Amino acid sequence: MRTLVAINPSKKNSMDFTELGIVKFGEIDILFGTVELEQPFFDAEDPKNHEYVLVRVTAFSCNYRDKAILLENCNSIKGSERLFVPFGSEFSANIVSVGKDVHEFKVGDSVMSDCSYPASGKQGVLPGVATNFASLGWLRLHKKKVIKIPKSLSDNEAACFSLGSQTASAMIRRSGILESGGNPLVFSARSHTSLFIIQQLLSHGITPICLSTSKWSDKEKQLIYPSRVESLDSTTNDIVKQNITHVFDPFFDMNIGYALYYLQTGGTYVTCGLRDQHPLLSNKTPIDAEAVVRGALEMSIVKNVSILGNCLGSREDLERAIQLQNSAETRIIIDQEYQLEDGVDFVQRSFFDSSRFGKCVLIY
Repeated sequence: MRTLVAINPSKKNSMDFTELGIVKFGEIDILFGTVELEQPFFDAEDPKNHEYVLVRVTAFSCNYRDKAILLENCNSIKGSERLFVPFGSEFSANIVSVGKDVHEFKVGDSVMSDCSYPASGKQGVLPGVATNFASLGWLRLHKKKVIKIPKSLSDNEAACFSLGSQTASAMIRRSGILESGGNPLVFSARSHTSLFIIQQLLSHGITPICLSTSKWSDKEKQLIYPSRVESLDSTTNDIVKQNITHVFDPFFDMNIGYALYYLQTGGTYVTCGLRDQHPLLSNKTPIDAEAVVRGALEMSIVKNVSILGNCLGSREDLERAIQLQNSAETRIIIDQEYQLEDGVDFVQRSFFDSSRFGKCVLIY
């Protein structure tokens, strides 16, 4: 099968690939192309494969974290013998082979990633994201790293579901809002994780206030109705008056100062990540960022605020997200779907287009 990869520029004259174009990652140019990869040999009788499956990717998508990982991997192969670097952390796939101790799946099953963390469910199997190389097309994975795609999701929707929904489900669970109720505020509302948080809260009958620095179309607002979108710059006093009990924030280094100011005494702040994940992509970092975080932590003491850091979620969190999806009338928000020959446009819009709303999916 042909797959999308980032090409090592020093090796492009010694390999067979179809050049698609260059995408700028900050000041760094990364060349993308397609390569033909044969199905790898998978011996189901080999003890090393007893609990593993071989899958063929049908579609994949990227998350915010993939931008920094791809840039770092591309820098690391310069001057090496590596020809290319695959990328991407979510996928849908068909199982093409199973190890002898795999009874949960059979050849032909459609699966997506399970990003369970901090435990994978199996000693010796690393927890967390199933792969950083979904674009490779062929993946050998432990059976604990995949889950069957429910009938409520298409392959394209499944390719952008697990990581965001699992994280959102865990953040909501750990916040305690389902038991205590409250008035939540969601920052960076256009981000992948925030959109999942908003939709899941709505499915639980809780309507959050959504903060964003971007303009939203009426169609986009309708997808998260009855939540309302507020501008971060113009509604400070109004938000403070809302008695915010919980804040959900995907980028603490960008938002924590505002978040702790808006949050009422005794409230809960939950964050799952940071914006500035790579020095070469952090040229817009405010020079007072460290002071802002320090001030926010001081405010958290005065306000008796609970601060929760969250990384991904458990298998149960993913299963709860699937159950919500099965029962809800909402659909996964997909910005655009791309074919392989449009790989450069897919990368550009996934990582660098601020007008993107929802996930971009590349179909194999």
